Amino acid sequence: MGVAGTTQGTGVGLLIPNVVHLIFGLAPDFGGKPFSLVHHLAIESIRRTNNPSAINLYCRYEPTGEWWERSRPHVRLHHLDPPTAVGGREIRHYAHQADLARLEILYQEGGIYLDLDVICVRPFTPLLSESCVLGLELGRRVEGLCNAVILAEPRARFIGEWLRGFDPETSLWQGFRSTGFDDHWTEYSVQYPWLLARTYPEHVRVQGHRSFFWPNWTDEGLARLFERPESDYPGAYCHHLWENLAWEPYLRTLTVRDVREGTSYFCQLVRRYLPPES
Repeated sequence: MGVAGTTQGTGVGLLIPNVVHLIFGLAPDFGGKPFSLVHHLAIESIRRTNNPSAINLYCRYEPTGEWWERSRPHVRLHHLDPPTAVGGREIRHYAHQADLARLEILYQEGGIYLDLDVICVRPFTPLLSESCVLGLELGRRVEGLCNAVILAEPRARFIGEWLRGFDPETSLWQGFRSTGFDDHWTEYSVQYPWLLARTYPEHVRVQGHRSFFWPNWTDEGLARLFERPESDYPGAYCHHLWENLAWEPYLRTLTVRDVREGTSYFCQLVRRYLPPES
């Protein structure tokens, strides 16, 4: 993986640098989800809520368009050659390449990794004294620990063990084996870190599902986010928008007017991050 150097900084007594890492544009078509209003709102929420010393965006293909031009001044852009194999096994899908790349970046640099469909609502500061922090993903049951939000100090033991898990020679399972949307799709993004957290509980702080990933990805959860004016989420540091499921029904055609006039929790949440009316 080729990554340009990044900047990190720690506060007094903190292990995890207040630096945010984002990955976007590993596929030339951006996975059918080009940089849009929702991604700009995510970056604005990161910037204004957490006041990080840097927002690093790693990409193979740089985004274009109005919303990227508005976001570009607030990020440090880094070219990323994503990993295409691990332990002798090919990594075919860009999502899995991003799964591995985020861990490699965090292991070297430390900081806060966020998917670009995460909206921040309060600072992560109370968690930055930990070695590594992950949050439960709750679907119809406990799915595991979702990798859309990861906080880690440089060379965190937990992240190192997670990286070792991709290689069949050092894995507690069989190593990475997914070829795309198959039965192994979430093994190393959700299920394997859950196994590690039970194996090495002293090396990770596990936050309840309401910290990062509530409402969840079910039809009911998406409706609570995008259709209803519910707003009682006192334990949340951020909300994951579940872009893969929410893109077509809610996000692909989202406009500034939709956000200004909408009554859903999502619209209430992100309205403050819109550009000022001219």
